[in-house]
Amino acid sequence: MNEKTMNIINTILYYVVAPLLVLEFVLSDLGLIPFTKYLFAGSVAVFLILAGIAFVYKRKHPEYDFKANDLYTKIVFLVILMECFYTAGFFG
Repeated sequence: MNEKTMNIINTILYYVVAPLLVLEFVLSDLGLIPFTKYLFAGSVAVFLILAGIAFVYKRKHPEYDFKANDLYTKIVFLVILMECFYTAGFFG
């Protein structure tokens, strides 16, 4: 596996899979889609596989560094934090 492939995997993980997982939780909390174990398990499985590949590659190539947009990182972190508080019943 080369650095170009890892950049593609990290881009998919960071900009597609993670936001879809957050969107799935938000929409299920709002009652717009029903929460299903299969959808959740599938999303988490894809996330863990891609994250595992990235982790193994990073351990073998410590010089590899994936650059992500800083503003995007802050927004996703804020949305995840708000989702955690909402799920815990903090807002209602």
